[in-house]
Amino acid sequence: MTKSVIIVDPFSTGALYAKAFADLGYRCHAVIANDNINKDYFRFDDTHFVNKTPYSIQDAKDKLNPSDVAAVVIGAESGVIAGETLAHYFGVLGNNPATSQLRRDKFAMQDALKARGLNHIKSQIIHKDSQEFFDSESYIIKPINSAGSDGVIFIKDKTALLSHLQTLKFDGVNALGEPNTAYLLQSFITGDEFVVDMVVQGDHVFVASLCKYEKGLYNGSPFVYKNMQMLDITDKKYQAIIKYAKQCVRALDVSVGAVHMELFATWGTDSYINPVMIEMGARLHGGVAPIIFQACYEPNLLTLSMAAHLNQDLKHANMYECATQTQPAKVVFLINETPNAHLDADKFLEQIKQVDGFYHVKILDDKTLPLTVDLLSCPALVCLVGGAIDDDEKRVRAIFNSCLFTQT
Repeated sequence: MTKSVIIVDPFSTGALYAKAFADLGYRCHAVIANDNINKDYFRFDDTHFVNKTPYSIQDAKDKLNPSDVAAVVIGAESGVIAGETLAHYFGVLGNNPATSQLRRDKFAMQDALKARGLNHIKSQIIHKDSQEFFDSESYIIKPINSAGSDGVIFIKDKTALLSHLQTLKFDGVNALGEPNTAYLLQSFITGDEFVVDMVVQGDHVFVASLCKYEKGLYNGSPFVYKNMQMLDITDKKYQAIIKYAKQCVRALDVSVGAVHMELFATWGTDSYINPVMIEMGARLHGGVAPIIFQACYEPNLLTLSMAAHLNQDLKHANMYECATQTQPAKVVFLINETPNAHLDADKFLEQIKQVDGFYHVKILDDKTLPLTVDLLSCPALVCLVGGAIDDDEKRVRAIFNSCLFTQT
């Protein structure tokens, strides 16, 4: 009998899971963790799913036989808790649902690192009636269960913090459609920003990718993504980051599947030192990252995560401690600084495909473009592989800007 795979919140990279599992002959079932999911941000592609309308959690329990389910995987950040709960219910591999908050609640994450004696960010939960706050030169404040830089605000000092607190909405919802019941206040830290993607199978932690983000100040926001460059995991200058990331995996009680971890680190004499975790997601790297990883890492993140959930041994002869980078690669996040701008998508696509290193493009919004202030307001991104990717990035940005127009 054909086995089934449940994909919880099958958006973003969840759709990649569906195609890959379907290609292996599995029947894919979509489950939505939250009925109030933001449908403007999350669009469901039913192409590779048996059910064309996603199930609720209870629907999945009622309609699917545990003996037919081979795996439960998490397609987006919002599905972490529900996905781990369903994996336990259906008796397949999954992280312990009793510790799910360690992998979803941003305060619990930092508290767990502190308890293990690992580098962590000083943090405090803010509720509507909070009145006392720790001292810091500057701060970051964000919804406690946000994703994708949604709602992240830089606060320059305590005076500005006290003023900003009056504007917080404790009855609103985040970009995932979840209620903002609390906010997280953290000390602002500096350094270069990295992301480590890993796949866990019991005691084995396989590092599938290492990337470095470049961000900049645009439209008044200091958190605008410019690009993400893939790095050689074996390079000695990154080994403190890799070691620390694996320690965090253990502190957050991850036992199976993909881990997406964002960190800061500072440059020492000849390598990066003092890594500190910003946050972790018990899921695949979002967006187009797994697509470009297929072109520049061997083995790749998507294949490894699927193998872990299907209980295929990751420690056989062809898989060592980390993936091998096969060629340079970069994701370019395009930035709109023009009010009331529109993108001529056809012209943009025609020209962008002529760039030497072009590999993949995703247009996120071709209507009236918002000013880019975070990842959620990024209008398009382009994947570049091989060759002169830095020069290609400059060309990509020039093409994008030439394809913008305004309407009065």
